[in-house]
Amino acid sequence: MEFILALWSASLSDPVVKLDKEARSNLRNPPCEPLDITNPIIRHSISTYYALEHSSQSAYEHIHSSTACTFPDTDEMPSFYRIEHMIAEYTGVESITHNMCPDTCIAFTGPFADLDRCPVCDKHQYDQIKLQASRGHNKVARKFHTIPAGPQLQALYRDRDSAKCM
Repeated sequence: MEFILALWSASLSDPVVKLDKEARSNLRNPPCEPLDITNPIIRHSISTYYALEHSSQSAYEHIHSSTACTFPDTDEMPSFYRIEHMIAEYTGVESITHNMCPDTCIAFTGPFADLDRCPVCDKHQYDQIKLQASRGHNKVARKFHTIPAGPQLQALYRDRDSAKCM
């Protein structure tokens, strides 16, 4: 019942939602102009990032290094971290991270946000070994990423062909 009540009273500025000020502003006032990326190395980096969607960050970094060696006279290809942030800036689509039970029973959000242990399996939210090794700095045992639908729909709407299909 607590989740239902939380949904009824949900708002974009609710701290549980974890949307920063810019993300809330973009949801309320989405960019409408089509995205135009003219820099070929940025286009290549974005294409590489999406081509490696189910690969490791290391795979992207290897291609990053190979591109720099093969094409030394071009602009430097952005790092994995940088291209992720550029894509988020271009599209407005960012993931929201919540702590999660190590056994994936629950996410520590909503009514569970203030709990230290999972109410289902009683496991700690924080990795106890890392917690002790770090002298009390909380190290989350597992994280859960959510990609909100609003920014995804807005990004699709910015493209003429995608908008026609909606």
